Amino acid sequence: MDSVNGVKPAKPFSIAIVGGGLGGIALAIGLIKQGVPTHIYEAAAGFGEIGAGVIFGPNSARALNLIDPAMLDGFKRCATFNESADRIHTWLSWRYGMDSRDGNGKKCGDLIWHLEDEESAKLGYGTRTRCGVHRARFLDELAKLIPDGTVSFRKSLVDIDELSESKGGGIRLHFADGSSATASAVVGCDGIKSKTRGYLFNNKINPEYTGEYGYRALVPEKLAREILGDDIALNGQLYVGYGGFIITYPVEHGKLINMVGVVRNGQLWNHEQWIAPSTKEDIVKDFEGWHPVLVDLISKFEVRDKWAFFDLIHSEKYYRGRICLMGDSAHASTANLGAGAGMAMEDAFILSNLLGSINDTESLERAFKAYDSVRRPRTQKVVRLSRLAGMANEFVAPKIWDDLSKLQSDIDARYRWVWREDLEAQLAEAKRYM
Repeated sequence: MDSVNGVKPAKPFSIAIVGGGLGGIALAIGLIKQGVPTHIYEAAAGFGEIGAGVIFGPNSARALNLIDPAMLDGFKRCATFNESADRIHTWLSWRYGMDSRDGNGKKCGDLIWHLEDEESAKLGYGTRTRCGVHRARFLDELAKLIPDGTVSFRKSLVDIDELSESKGGGIRLHFADGSSATASAVVGCDGIKSKTRGYLFNNKINPEYTGEYGYRALVPEKLAREILGDDIALNGQLYVGYGGFIITYPVEHGKLINMVGVVRNGQLWNHEQWIAPSTKEDIVKDFEGWHPVLVDLISKFEVRDKWAFFDLIHSEKYYRGRICLMGDSAHASTANLGAGAGMAMEDAFILSNLLGSINDTESLERAFKAYDSVRRPRTQKVVRLSRLAGMANEFVAPKIWDDLSKLQSDIDARYRWVWREDLEAQLAEAKRYM
């Protein structure tokens, strides 16, 4: 059937989405546009995101526009770009975070190179190569696109029942408050600690510690500009060094400078929680020998927590029957490529369109299988490449170490592979598979 006024007729099946983060809301928006009845079940009391800044690249902007141009419009309202006119095509500028040890005479703060991508300007979306947004602001923009009655809060998933045909088929979700809900199928968008994934794989697929942890800080624009200078403060920078790196970029339209300092300790994470208390002394010790100005800023404004980095590398299918995983619940990665949130947007585009292309419950598993066939290879590669990118920035990547020519070539190739994906061709491939 054709759409009427851009709204497609309702499908004879429903999708329950577990998790109301960026990925869950993006999927819901896509499904609603495709005429698929959907409902989000979120454990928190309201929409919210952990962390401050998130980076979107050209592929991410493309995915937002393909799902619904209104998503891209909302993104642009809260996106922050590089300020300088000569840096509009720059992803980040790589610099030394500490003095070089290879005899080339380079000192902390010296420029290594600018990672450029003029192709992103040809998209015509009004975005730039690197777009930084405050997670909570973007989530607020996406929430505006969700119709009233689409979300239930304080719904913490505790169990899943796969109903037999004699009981009407479909999936029943059980929540901690004693309530339950049914749907034709469920998509887990409940993050790296996904309870949906725990049920699907009987808790056999779990996140791995990458050997890194990070400190986060939000520095007021005025102070950052006074100390770092406008060119450094208002344009994204990545300072690399032996055993760690520091990234800085503006958010909130330049009102704040997001800083993340990453340390590789190569040991097990010896804390029960993934977030552990930190002190100024911890930061100073971890970044001994680093650019003193950066260390002073991040230690002054750090939130007094250090965050362990975990990711999710595995070879299991992203679905079974009428249960499917999307975003971080399926393929959580480190932030080293700035690609994690973008992968969730790509997932949402592919999955919403595949579900929108079917017209009966019997085809749900077929749609999930097609989604898995195109998304699992790409997203698992992103997880692996992101972990390797961190090692390269920390001068511990085998065969690269601190050789800048090899580092530049390696990093450049990784990013271009992420950015250049033809999502519409990927969807066509999935539909042919289905």
